[in-house]
Amino acid sequence: MKKSKHLLHPGFRMTSKKLPPLSPNPYKTYHGQTDSFRPSILEEPDGFARLLLFNSCYESMPTSSKMVVFDTELVLWKAFNGFIYQNTRHVLLANSSKEGAISGILSVTDFIRVMLRFNRERESREAASGVQEEVKTIQTDSIGKMSIRDYRELVQTEGNFMDLVSINADQSLLEAARLLCHHRIHRLPVLDPDNSSPLFILTHKRILKFMWCFGQQFCPSEWRKKTAKELGVGTWVGIRVVFYDTRLSDCLDILLNKGVSGLPVVDSKTLEVQDIYTRFDAVGIALLQANCIDVTVKEALAYKRNIDLQTERVVSVKETDTFWHIVSVLVESSVHRVCVVNEQNAIEGVISLSDVINFMAVKPGKALKPTKFTQHTQSAAGDLSDQAITARLQQSEKEREEEAAHKRNPTS
Repeated sequence: MKKSKHLLHPGFRMTSKKLPPLSPNPYKTYHGQTDSFRPSILEEPDGFARLLLFNSCYESMPTSSKMVVFDTELVLWKAFNGFIYQNTRHVLLANSSKEGAISGILSVTDFIRVMLRFNRERESREAASGVQEEVKTIQTDSIGKMSIRDYRELVQTEGNFMDLVSINADQSLLEAARLLCHHRIHRLPVLDPDNSSPLFILTHKRILKFMWCFGQQFCPSEWRKKTAKELGVGTWVGIRVVFYDTRLSDCLDILLNKGVSGLPVVDSKTLEVQDIYTRFDAVGIALLQANCIDVTVKEALAYKRNIDLQTERVVSVKETDTFWHIVSVLVESSVHRVCVVNEQNAIEGVISLSDVINFMAVKPGKALKPTKFTQHTQSAAGDLSDQAITARLQQSEKEREEEAAHKRNPTS
């Protein structure tokens, strides 16, 4: 197992050569401050899409990031234990036979697939023998003893294998958003275009925060007046929920096969949202001798509160809240989804990060052509001292202020 930590430039960086300056200080836009954009630019429906188009993935690189890499020869149950110890939802996979090239991602989705497979095999053996088997852990089962490489080959024979989807750091953020949306994935490895080494993982959450920090001026006025339901954002029909007495195996089956990453746990009578069970919450439930997935959701929720995992809390909004308010809640709460409730706190809808980014940027920017940036500064930025980076940011801010002043008064 290898860890790599990239200490890079602070916060987001902004490319302003092909786009008018967002504000004298782009960091001030986080709290809704506006600048001197022309009204015609502000009202363009594809404003957020263009913002992402004219900024490469480099611009969203975090100040620091932890990346966990497992060799594909690692035994599967040890890899899943690593999820707990590293408190992560995914790890990158490196193929030692190909000089450590990144070949895929192992995520909590794989963990759930293994648990369900083990549970089905156990139930089949019990039905055949008529004797209930003693609860086993993943490592005692044959699939747990597989290497990651053998497991991926098994998944491929079953038709569930997915090739690695990645993006080069010099490609646009809009292309990254398109890949996340098209492949229905939640994380996208960003690779160095020179040597294909991984730099960081790009997610819906980080793209939305980028748009929030630097693009609030693009928000159409109707987004501040209409609700998400009026704009057609989110899921409002056929919402998938579970109850406290739902079997965990059934809950995990929905998470794996129905295209959702989190299930609201609601009261069976009032439909009031009580909790939420996500894919990540399943990590660890079957790794101890005393636990398996043949429990209820209530028991599983009690178990997850007793282990040291950063689980997602329930965040709800009112059905009368405007779409832009919901966007602000998603950003400031740093969650993957919000539950929309009525006056009785009964669930009415679910809005995820992917729903929001698809509506704000992917659909409006459908006709925009992909952009690839020929120059990047990652290597240089990585070698700079903190003082040098600060000086560059101050110089960049000064240039933006001068350009903004010139646009306000071209004759001066």
